[in-house]
Amino acid sequence: MVLRLPPIRRTVFVLLLLFLSAAQIYLANKSWRTYQVLATARTLGVEQAAELRAFTSVAELTERFAIAPASLLELLELNQMPAPQTKVKDLAQQLERDELDLIADLQRLVPLPQLAQEVAPPTLYQQFETLILQWMTEYGLIVLILVVFLGALGLPVPAGPLAALTGVLSFDGLMAGVPTALAILFAAVAGDLLIYLIGCKTDSAKLVKYGRWFGYTEANRLRVLHLFNRWGGLTLLLTRSLVAHISAVASLLAGSAGTGLRSFVIYSLAGRSAWLFIYFGLGYLVGGDFAMASSFLSYFSLLLVALLASLLMIELYIKQQRQSKAAELDSIEPV
Repeated sequence: MVLRLPPIRRTVFVLLLLFLSAAQIYLANKSWRTYQVLATARTLGVEQAAELRAFTSVAELTERFAIAPASLLELLELNQMPAPQTKVKDLAQQLERDELDLIADLQRLVPLPQLAQEVAPPTLYQQFETLILQWMTEYGLIVLILVVFLGALGLPVPAGPLAALTGVLSFDGLMAGVPTALAILFAAVAGDLLIYLIGCKTDSAKLVKYGRWFGYTEANRLRVLHLFNRWGGLTLLLTRSLVAHISAVASLLAGSAGTGLRSFVIYSLAGRSAWLFIYFGLGYLVGGDFAMASSFLSYFSLLLVALLASLLMIELYIKQQRQSKAAELDSIEPV
């Protein structure tokens, strides 16, 4: 059955694409600015400082953020306090300073939280972090490479959470960021390639019999086939990144269907790079405190949605144009 898409006029397509592009630029700017505020707060170790914004008023600086008025006057180099409703962005304009630089200086005035009298028991996340650090100290990157490799093969291991945790550890300086990220990417692509080669060399009967060890269940097979029928090669990209839990099934089907090795490797590298950014990258950018990073995550998630919507709309429009041309050719009667 041929998939018939609702017609999209070129004018509507261009307008929607321009709108989504403008939204992406706006959200990318907001994501970058909120990340700068987050990064300073993480460095200072003050969770509340991550909520300081350009629209924060002077009254909030002294009351909500507990900044001492004397320290605020010294920073602003003023003789008297500005009006309580004055915003940080207004202060930046008056002082002819960059908003982000002024916010960073104000964050340094936010007092550190009081240490608890009793040490709280470690959370499950902290226990997991300690265990991974212990493994890394004893065995090095081989633990990380092995887990990610097995995850790419479809085995139920916490490859994503582990990649996110190593991102946090890299930000804290406990691991080397670039070598760790490259090791994760290498392990994931190597696992994809192995399962692809298995699909190339194994007949369909054996795939059904032994594929369950790689997540090759009937339900997953039908799900991936539906994706292949609808999106074609884009399925390999999506199953390496957004729906990575069925990546092994997609690799098996790609191999058994005769997908070219070069195309598969390109899609695998692109998809796993996106997966690496989602897990390792967000772990590095956000850290373990998601409450502190709530604003950044809000803008960044909307940015990803807008980007995905643009890609899907372009794909749908291209497919619609191909279907229209095919329908025109079919309607031409042979002479």
